[in-house]
Amino acid sequence: MIKGICRKILLVLPVVFFTTAVNAHHSFQATFKSDAEITVEGVVTDYHFKNPHVIVFLDVTNDDGSVTRWMSEGGSATGKRRDGWDRNTIQAGQKIRITGDSTHDGSPMVSMETVELLDANSGAVMKTLGEHTNADTAQQLVMLPLKLEDGRPNLTGAWDRIRGGSRGGSPEELDGVPPFNAAGKAAQDAYNTADDPQIFCEPPGVVRQAGFTPHPVRITQNDDHVILEYEEYGGRRVVYFGDELLAPGEKSHLGDSVARYEGDALIIESRNLLSNPSQPWGYQTSDQVSTVEIYKRADEPQIGSIVTAKMIVTDPGYLSEPWELNRDRFYSEGYEFIENDCRPPLRKRTARAD
Repeated sequence: MIKGICRKILLVLPVVFFTTAVNAHHSFQATFKSDAEITVEGVVTDYHFKNPHVIVFLDVTNDDGSVTRWMSEGGSATGKRRDGWDRNTIQAGQKIRITGDSTHDGSPMVSMETVELLDANSGAVMKTLGEHTNADTAQQLVMLPLKLEDGRPNLTGAWDRIRGGSRGGSPEELDGVPPFNAAGKAAQDAYNTADDPQIFCEPPGVVRQAGFTPHPVRITQNDDHVILEYEEYGGRRVVYFGDELLAPGEKSHLGDSVARYEGDALIIESRNLLSNPSQPWGYQTSDQVSTVEIYKRADEPQIGSIVTAKMIVTDPGYLSEPWELNRDRFYSEGYEFIENDCRPPLRKRTARAD
């Protein structure tokens, strides 16, 4: 439990702190063509306001009277909630019109660019739901004690990504291109975003889940272990404190980890990791990869309490030198994670034709 006095100030933050890219989970270009917009109209059968993406299923009546079930994929529920959406924004039985990009392979899917709620009888537009709003968002600025009473850095809480300041920006701008060696460059050249394993709901590796993710992370500090939970993929890690990592052994997506405190920092080291793409556009790591995560506390006058998070990726299989991913996150009091329920696309897992 965190003890101490915190200061709260109601602050209106620019929207740049809260805008979430639609390709945070995976690249939309892997499934949809950006130059082939279509409009689909039908009756909602299912609406899933969950991460990693908001999904709508609708029955569309064809010219011959037959009915085809379509799937529309939008941005993350995290980002849509910031735009005013919730689990009741769209309901089964409503008639809607969705305009967005069509698929590369002609499967019955459309990206969720614009959604119009229609009158069931006349077909008139009753309301338009855009992909993004540009309204400012009021947020509580909170100043937490930098340390717990026992002297450890005060990291417990939900921490959201900062954008537009304090090392904010897009992941591409923050991370840069990894320092690939020849094998890493060959793996990247061969990578096809259409076969991104996260599109098909496979578990992410630790670099993508803990280092890359642009969505909130919840940290819980205990006497003998620390818990890290991730909104984007619904991941959960329980890392115990110790002096040494496990010896090389069976590999998994999140690997084997050990934690320790060094001064004002929480350090987590991980090994025994499977080869995985670290980001939606590839940047594959080999099965020789290991990581070091460094978490520290700080305060920003215009943002409030923040956690600075650095991941150092060492991979002799694909990298010529260590690669750093940096994320600053602000404290979000009372933040509730959105449930994760990944839905694979309505297409086969094959490389797209173009």
